Amino acid sequence: MPKLTSSLTFPSFYLPYLLGAVHFPPTFTTAVAAAAGKLSAEPHFMADYLVASCGLSPEKAAEASKSLRRIKSRQQPDSVLDFFKKHGFDDSHLKKLVTWYPKWLASDVEKTLAPKFRALHDLGFTGPDLARIVLSNPVVINQNLHHVVSKIKIWRDLLGSDECLKKFLKGDQWLLGRSIERTIQPNLSVLKDCGISDQRITLVLKKNPRLIVQKPDSLRALIDRAKELGVLPGSSMFHWALWVLFIVGKEKFNAKLEVLRGFGWSEAEFLAAFRKAPPFLTGSVSSMREKMDFLVREVGCAPSYVARRPVLLTLSLAKRLIPRNRYLEALKSKELRGGEYDVYTAMACSEKKFSQYYVLQHINKFPELNELYAASFEGRNAL
Repeated sequence: MPKLTSSLTFPSFYLPYLLGAVHFPPTFTTAVAAAAGKLSAEPHFMADYLVASCGLSPEKAAEASKSLRRIKSRQQPDSVLDFFKKHGFDDSHLKKLVTWYPKWLASDVEKTLAPKFRALHDLGFTGPDLARIVLSNPVVINQNLHHVVSKIKIWRDLLGSDECLKKFLKGDQWLLGRSIERTIQPNLSVLKDCGISDQRITLVLKKNPRLIVQKPDSLRALIDRAKELGVLPGSSMFHWALWVLFIVGKEKFNAKLEVLRGFGWSEAEFLAAFRKAPPFLTGSVSSMREKMDFLVREVGCAPSYVARRPVLLTLSLAKRLIPRNRYLEALKSKELRGGEYDVYTAMACSEKKFSQYYVLQHINKFPELNELYAASFEGRNAL
């Protein structure tokens, strides 16, 4: 019998016949299919790891582990968890991060995580601040380092200080997840086209930076609504009107109109008050009702008086209106200078001016008045 060698060849047109002639027993093909199914269905070891090391439920761990099949040993995820713990993250923080994006556990600590944390540290974020910022803006771990640093610097300039920047980045703002090119810059251009200066933009953003993280079309709609209500671009109140309309919304806006109608305001008075001092609408409906009730029933103001001076409704009931009213009523009872006062002038002036004009000149002769004023802030009755 001749010996077969590797040089043995067949014409290509024979191949289909040769391959088709090979038949596997049904039991063989069934066994192969079963083995393949078992292999694909077998849980990855990371499912147990996510339960034991990250606190995920078995169901969430099983789902999350599907994106971590490239991890071959515990060493990789252990290095990531150790890195985060060294930077102040506790178990609850890690659970939150891994639940949001389990693929972090496959990150290269030295090439990806360490450079970003060093950059954040160099920008002034350390210790608990660093952990809070990453938890509130977890996208910083996924984004390009250059983009993260650029966004932080832009927001720092917009907010005007490191203190404000940290305050909002530590909140649930997701500021760093917004596109500068597609959202922030277009919105800034829209505001500037309305004649709002950089300084006024910063004032508004310090109250709520979300004004410029909404879609540009939404901001334009807000501008149109402000115009419809009679607050026009160029007005010194236009930027505050946009801020108020953004945080209040139409439903609450109308609810507050109804509250003030209940005290005798007309819609025209309400809109005039809004144009004069938009922030008077930022409190809750119940707070507005309580302030109006106090000013009308306790202080004796006519509803129309308050309507012409809406700033009164921006003042704290417990810390400003009630303490000063108690003190001024005491002055009136003793027929002292200051007892006959204009409510708005007395309530709206600074603490320093109030003390100089209404308190200090009576301290020596009536020390009990000073005690009354101090007691009013604590909710005590010194009379």
